[in-house]
Amino acid sequence: MSRTLRRTPLVRLALAGVLGALTMLSLPPWGLWPLGPVGFGLWLRFCDPGPDGGRWRDRLASACAFWLGAYLLGLFWMTELTVPGWAAALPVETLIMALPTSIIAKRGTWRMVTAAAALVVGEAARWTVPFGGVAMSNLALGQVDGPWLAVASAAGSLGIIAVVGVGAVFVERLCAREWVQVWQPALVLTVVSVAVLAVPDTAVSATIDAAVVQAGGELGTDVGTPQRSVRLRHLATTAEWSGTADLMVWSESSTSSDGPLEESPRLAELEALASERDLVLVANFYERTADESPPRFRNATVAVGPSFGLTDRYDKAHLVPFGEYVPLRGLVEPFADLSLIAREAIAGEGPGVVKTPLGDVAVATSYEIYFPGLVRAGVRAGGSIVANPTLASSYRSSVVPSQSLASARLRAVETRRWVLQASTTGYSAIVAPDGTVTARSELREPAVLVAPVELRTGTTPAVALGMWPLAIAAAAVLVWRGLRLGDH
Repeated sequence: MSRTLRRTPLVRLALAGVLGALTMLSLPPWGLWPLGPVGFGLWLRFCDPGPDGGRWRDRLASACAFWLGAYLLGLFWMTELTVPGWAAALPVETLIMALPTSIIAKRGTWRMVTAAAALVVGEAARWTVPFGGVAMSNLALGQVDGPWLAVASAAGSLGIIAVVGVGAVFVERLCAREWVQVWQPALVLTVVSVAVLAVPDTAVSATIDAAVVQAGGELGTDVGTPQRSVRLRHLATTAEWSGTADLMVWSESSTSSDGPLEESPRLAELEALASERDLVLVANFYERTADESPPRFRNATVAVGPSFGLTDRYDKAHLVPFGEYVPLRGLVEPFADLSLIAREAIAGEGPGVVKTPLGDVAVATSYEIYFPGLVRAGVRAGGSIVANPTLASSYRSSVVPSQSLASARLRAVETRRWVLQASTTGYSAIVAPDGTVTARSELREPAVLVAPVELRTGTTPAVALGMWPLAIAAAAVLVWRGLRLGDH
């Protein structure tokens, strides 16, 4: 089979695209986690251009075909926001991953090392550029139900992605019946699985009762839904709940203000609710500016305490391209309807954390939950628990809500913190530090989720080191590999 494919480049490229799409089926909502290493491993085995690795342009073409197939499926959710944005993102994301993938070593131990390094470098680049990066549909999301989730506490999500690369070489060698060589990736996978058990846990400083409110509503509608309707649904859902809690989290854009929120009657409304319920309320404001032309807004998460009033606010720092602002708007506007993004967001600064009477709460607003560095910054700034107010109602399918929940699970394991994810219509959840979802809502349905959660202190290796040591080491490996190719 492999010989035939190597003699027919078009068939080989077509198969590469199919295997790329197969690999993406490891991601939520499909969640077939073995297909992450299996799909990539089959590509390594059957889509290599030739016994000597082939010419560089042939290797690059095969890698491009694989990642194009992957992102045609993996990034299709973008069409629910912007079809031109999706079309523009496809070649960019494909090339970012294909370039490092095309210089994977052909044989031996370096095959395994460079396969892992290529995935790490590609994903690290995707999370950084363009426009601040696109961390959605990354390979780590497909492993949240797999056996290597705990790796995130030691080496972060990039560590999990490196393990996918090692697993792919294991699959490749099984398919090639290289029984002598298969022990290397098998040993690495075993050692990694055992080693992460030694990562020290964070310390519990207190236990509280936490509640997460989902207002409910149809998917794919709230972009144009008046803010008043979203606010009233939050108030009604909370009013119908008869329980008690120490901390409550509302979803993104749960309320709004014209002008500074500190002067808004909506803030007074939240303060009264916090005092009535005797709890700390974390809610999110769509704060419109009144003195700018064109008018803009801030995505602000606030903490309100009983008898304390407003204790702190955090303005979302990492904005969604083509969602909260339009990059290169003047070039894009003639080809797309941008009426839904007429008012662009103003980015905040600093780590995502708000002070409350219960202690500091790390905040990752919506899209920010996909970026490990943003949550890590909030935890390092003192966050003892993570709040993730999000929306997800801009999308008509379950893909983005499922990936948001998977990201919350990764951030919980990386930081060893409880994560409270409050979505308007998507999946709201309470996630334990080991990534277990202890409570989860259904799509669209109003709900209040309640559970005892721990406030924690201390850091994991993933929080202490961040993603750059692994990314730089992987880049060094690929530079060495590239220089070797240049010598030939």
